[in-house]
Amino acid sequence: MVSQAGLVDVYLHHTPNPTGGYTYHRGSCQSRIDRFFFKENFPVAAPVFTPVEFSDHHILSCELNVYSTPPKGRGIWRLNSDLLVEQRVQQAFMEFFHDQMTLADLGQMKSEWWEMVKARTQRLFHNLARNMQSSRYKMYLGLLGRLDILISQGGDPEDIAAVKNLMRSYQYDRYASLVKERDHGSYRSPDPYLNCKRKEGTKSIPSLRGTDGTLEESPRGILKVVRDYYIELFGKGSPQCSEEGTSHGRRVDDFLSELTLPEHSDLSFDELVSEITIEEVTESIQQQNKCKSPGPDGLTAEFYQQFCDLLAPHLTEVFNESLAQGLLPSSMRTSALILLSKPNVLDTADVGNWRPISLLNVDRKVLAKILMKRVQGLARRVLSTSQYCSIKGRTVFDDVFEVREALEKCRDGERGIYLLALDQSKAFDRVDHRYLWSVLRKYGLPGKFVNWIITLYRGAESFALVNGWRGRTFRIRSGVRQGCPLSPLLYVFAVDPFIRRVEAVVSNTREATEVDDLILAYSAASASRVNRDKSVVFWCGKEGDQFPLPDGFPRAQPEIKILGVVFGSGDLALRNWTERLAITSSKVEESHRWKLTFRERVNLIKTYVLTVFGY
Repeated sequence: MVSQAGLVDVYLHHTPNPTGGYTYHRGSCQSRIDRFFFKENFPVAAPVFTPVEFSDHHILSCELNVYSTPPKGRGIWRLNSDLLVEQRVQQAFMEFFHDQMTLADLGQMKSEWWEMVKARTQRLFHNLARNMQSSRYKMYLGLLGRLDILISQGGDPEDIAAVKNLMRSYQYDRYASLVKERDHGSYRSPDPYLNCKRKEGTKSIPSLRGTDGTLEESPRGILKVVRDYYIELFGKGSPQCSEEGTSHGRRVDDFLSELTLPEHSDLSFDELVSEITIEEVTESIQQQNKCKSPGPDGLTAEFYQQFCDLLAPHLTEVFNESLAQGLLPSSMRTSALILLSKPNVLDTADVGNWRPISLLNVDRKVLAKILMKRVQGLARRVLSTSQYCSIKGRTVFDDVFEVREALEKCRDGERGIYLLALDQSKAFDRVDHRYLWSVLRKYGLPGKFVNWIITLYRGAESFALVNGWRGRTFRIRSGVRQGCPLSPLLYVFAVDPFIRRVEAVVSNTREATEVDDLILAYSAASASRVNRDKSVVFWCGKEGDQFPLPDGFPRAQPEIKILGVVFGSGDLALRNWTERLAITSSKVEESHRWKLTFRERVNLIKTYVLTVFGY
């Protein structure tokens, strides 16, 4: 059968005169019963036999040279959060930090002291990890060599079992969750239904096309393409002193001057500008998401949470000092820019088809979350009732219900409407800072608080991190940072004047040209760019009653999808529910092959099934 299929034994192919290659050992018995077969001339390396403590069989592995991958760089250092559970590591850091506290009163600014402590903390954990890993790995290699000798020489089964037990205990110490899952089943897994989660895009970039059309494949060439692209996108910012800057300022003022806002005489902004407290810092640290990539300093959320009581008082002083001076410490101003692939994109060589994510340092995210929670409490009062993102007390369900009710009223009444879904190209990245600060002031936020927001972005810079290679830094002069807790709410403020002015226009006219003019005015003031090719128009009303749309608008479609729900002229409830059912069915079918406990099955249904139907 093997011969008829044209297959070749990998071991025999690389070892014409075999004298060993046994993969099974028990007592005095040994045989080669585990094999790899491949098509002749297929690029495959010689097999490797590795004895293990959990089986009588060796691990048989070989490397397939199927395709080439981009060369990988070293990346940036990241604290291994597993170290934080070690008692000796905790003790070492606490002693180290108490030593550093003695330097805090030597006359330097608190932010300078904090920068010094973070740099020394990196070196401390780097050395701790290296020393612990080195000693453990040496122990494991010694046991592995001993096991290999015992098996090859037909050693005493009791001695072999003893060595395997030592190796097993060592592996439980290093990879507890993975080894327990292997030995005891999926109920020991850290996440037994990991495949139900949405898959993130790949970060490996084989090549990118430059502005001159040249395909760059080297790390230096790829980094240059990324840097040039984002300097063009982020690096321009608002013109300041030139005639162009004056003209842009007038466009911002003209757009906002025609905005009518409701009076909020009973609204107090005092809480926005009070000093940051230790309680706020502690709460923000505890609310940081775990298992997330840290920023360039490599210190994870787990690190801050583990030593929260120790760090929170000092972070509070750093934050208050930095906000008062109007400038964050240098490490808080720096971020790493990584690129994730977008789904269903064919041209991966176009850098614009990759989604940028800013890896911010955790201390900067702690500060941003504090400011976000402060303004979030007032956002419900000052923002349009049509805004739902990041506003406490409002959910995405309210948005879907509002669209559905608007369409139902059109079907029941005599007046038809166009439903226009505008697609903004690089929506977060193009927000003009001058426009955003003007909007915040227009909505009544105190100047002191607006200056704090400006401080988060003053002197901000970033560097590309692609395939583990680090590029040169560049300044960030526009956009809100994807990856910052405050960014969604800032974007909501940026787009709210446009929404309010659209609401005022459509309530008084049927002239679509006024809406088109409003889109152009908003784009000129905020630097946003509407992608009309990806925008969708839907007519809701009687056939034949459509009124003409200005040039540049797409043709009306028979249906439109908003927030994952399809709306159309007929009843599409069955179709929407059928799609939801298909999604949940695939998740349930996938889970059938897993060995889940009853509790895990309940959690799977609550987390990944009911949520689909609930939405």
